[in-house]
Amino acid sequence: MNPFLVAALSYAKMGWPVGPLVPGGKDPFGNLVRQGVGQFTTDPDVLRYWWGRQPRANVGIACAVFLVVDVDPRNGGEPELAMRLARYGAFPRTPTARSGSGGIHVLFNRPSVALAGKLCKGVDLVHGNRRYIVAAPSVHPNGKRYQWMLPYTTPLADAPNWVLEQGARKLEPAEASTTSDKQAISEDERMTRALQYLERRDPAIEGNHGDDHTFRTCGLVALGFGLNAEQAFTVLKDWNATCKPPWSKAGLQRKIAQALEHSNVARGSLLERKLRTA
Repeated sequence: MNPFLVAALSYAKMGWPVGPLVPGGKDPFGNLVRQGVGQFTTDPDVLRYWWGRQPRANVGIACAVFLVVDVDPRNGGEPELAMRLARYGAFPRTPTARSGSGGIHVLFNRPSVALAGKLCKGVDLVHGNRRYIVAAPSVHPNGKRYQWMLPYTTPLADAPNWVLEQGARKLEPAEASTTSDKQAISEDERMTRALQYLERRDPAIEGNHGDDHTFRTCGLVALGFGLNAEQAFTVLKDWNATCKPPWSKAGLQRKIAQALEHSNVARGSLLERKLRTA
């Protein structure tokens, strides 16, 4: 039986939404899942149909029920994480995978607290219904396979408190403010703050969750700073130019519209009262 389909069905039995990715790649297979990760499912009949149409499709798992500590050795993630593990102690036993590029995916129960997208240099926190990981037996673009180091059937552990604390601290501070406080902030000021925020925001990279990173960025900018679609597009243009490759004008506008409709970012949540008179 097709090993990709076997894996997909096995993950689905765990309650993990699954979807087909481009063979030998990381992006959702657009001919089958036109809505991307939002179309991932646990329905075995749908999975059999997808892999019947594209037997060599890689396997993606939506991060609907877990948090992934994603260690990228190319960006120095291994020594950065090793320093923290030496200080706080080893991770508990939990599903752990080796990516085709040599990185590591450590899966934990999805926490109830809000977290940033990055733990430290080279270590991302991948979570949420709009994010996904590539899973075994998928093939990396370099030809190497993804493999489980600790089986996916290992019970998911809770993320250590230090991961949650450090991840939460990296969120933009959002002091409690009233609706009138947020409304008092001018359009120019909101757009200026959004631009300052984007100066520290990593660009989206194709093949590295770029689609979901763009969706998340659009939601943070448009909703977090209380902007409409036109204002958000104006603010996002320079950031988009740093993406690899940049989105087309229509593509970026579409992402903003999707974020305004579907993102779970609270409107005005990145408008800080303490900056109102700055």
